Amino acid sequence: MYTEQDYTDIRGQIKRRSLALGAPAALLLAAVIASFVFRIRWLTMALSIVLGVWCIFGYGMLLYPVIAYGRHLDEVLHGRVRSATGAFKEMESVAVMRDGVKYYPMMISVGDMENPEDDRLFYYDANLPRPDWKIGEMLTVTAHDKALGAWVRA
Repeated sequence: MYTEQDYTDIRGQIKRRSLALGAPAALLLAAVIASFVFRIRWLTMALSIVLGVWCIFGYGMLLYPVIAYGRHLDEVLHGRVRSATGAFKEMESVAVMRDGVKYYPMMISVGDMENPEDDRLFYYDANLPRPDWKIGEMLTVTAHDKALGAWVRA
């Protein structure tokens, strides 16, 4: 599902977005310092507010989603993973947000298909195309926590 190139691309995107957000923030900070030195109180307050809004908005809307996805890729590629083999039961059609990344919840039964105690919940990345799994098809999945990192037909 993922390659080292995907992880490298995400790291590069984080750097580009950080620079794109940091350059205007540095200019605003310089303007705040200049207005503070020249004792223009109203301008210092206004620029400080604009700088704070820029940093909070930029981080929350532009930087954090890419950082969260990069963390997800790092965990499934380099983190502690486990494998499970079982029969595919279902995949939700509505994506959910977990740790800042959108996933499709899915169930795999590692034993009896009728016994709910044998069901295992995993999360499939919503940014990837949905696979054409059939109910009852045997899969071997590799996951970090519950986030899928790889799968093969068993």
